[in-house]
Amino acid sequence: MSAARTIKTLTIMLAFVAMTGCATKKNFYATDGSRADGTVDMAYDFAQFEQPVIDIAQAKSIAKSKCRVWGYSDAEAFGGRQQNCHQTNGYGTCIAGQIVHKYQCIGNISEAPMIQPAAAPLSAAPAAAGSLSKGEWQQIQLNQLKLESGLSYEEYQKRYRQIMGQ
Repeated sequence: MSAARTIKTLTIMLAFVAMTGCATKKNFYATDGSRADGTVDMAYDFAQFEQPVIDIAQAKSIAKSKCRVWGYSDAEAFGGRQQNCHQTNGYGTCIAGQIVHKYQCIGNISEAPMIQPAAAPLSAAPAAAGSLSKGEWQQIQLNQLKLESGLSYEEYQKRYRQIMGQ
């Protein structure tokens, strides 16, 4: 095989690998919820050319723990998913955003004590902020970040990385 042909073959292979994207493990986090409705929204972020690798069991586990705080016994996938686009390219294609999976809390609601009042959204901080775990604190910060408007994508990503300690 000639050197020119070898270089051409390698170039084509590299272009193919670059276009297929990279498999990237994604972690779910709670973005919204309602005790009254018994729903929890679980999400992960994505970027262009990523091939997200997700663990649905992780999403269910987090949703179940949120539901248990509200007095429900379990959670199950509500069906479907929603894509929220945070950035598009010049052609209108979504290149960065968030995928949201909705979970329904199931089981008879008990009178178990809750960490936060029933009327408070997930983003509200409990009165005893010192008793939050790292994950709970991060979730509150992420919910507050989500509610802020007018942030550029770069500023959003910068603050997201600060919250997550990346």
